[in-house]
Amino acid sequence: MMLKIYNKTKTILGLGLVLAGFNFKLKTENSYLGTLWYLFDPLFTFLLLFLIFSNRLGNNIDSYPLYLFLGIIVFSFFSKTTTELIKLVVENRWLIRSIKFPYESLVLAGIFKNLFSHFFEVVLLMALTLFFGQSIIGFIFYPIILFVFCFFIYGVCLLLSSLYVYFCDLENVWDYFSRLLWFATPVFYSFGNQNELLFFNLFNPLYLFIEIFRESIIYLRSPKPVLILVAIFFSFLFFASGTIVFNKLKHSFPEKI
Repeated sequence: MMLKIYNKTKTILGLGLVLAGFNFKLKTENSYLGTLWYLFDPLFTFLLLFLIFSNRLGNNIDSYPLYLFLGIIVFSFFSKTTTELIKLVVENRWLIRSIKFPYESLVLAGIFKNLFSHFFEVVLLMALTLFFGQSIIGFIFYPIILFVFCFFIYGVCLLLSSLYVYFCDLENVWDYFSRLLWFATPVFYSFGNQNELLFFNLFNPLYLFIEIFRESIIYLRSPKPVLILVAIFFSFLFFASGTIVFNKLKHSFPEKI
């Protein structure tokens, strides 16, 4: 049983990496900016928000430029990945109808592709950290936190992509929810005395992960244990839920799409 699970996992990972590399190359080869766009996109967003909010919301936040940029790239990684992958099964109907393979690899490929682009954002964050005269020693924790974060995103994407096959309105609902989440999550502001917003965000996995990233990478402090435990809980909750729902529904994908 364990050998069967290992072999299946190995197949999914291998196929996911191959597809991710192909998709990443396909997306950049016809672009004049190529991989440079992965630097310009978050940088322009950062510059716009920094110019607007630095003197209003950032006055009482230590290292606000890094605080803001890290929040942007972490939220963007989640938002971009889930938005792209929600229609994944339907968009690959020709492949699913033609070949029998582990469909989970399509989801994994989408996450790997966005991980490639996220790498450029992290490099830019490191450059900004050095520019503002801060230590980059905290970046040794980045891969560990990102690994758990990817578990969470993978579960969400499995859940969304499988449910979209049955509920096509889910894309609009998720788009609206993502926009609400952008404003509810402290990406460009801090809570201050807004206890109601703080209470809401205790159930917001994005807040938990962004806070863990910030504490470890920018402020070089150990995140509160409760944040770590709840973030891990949400990761495995969504990973398990997404896996169960996807496995239950995937056998009928070829018929439904």
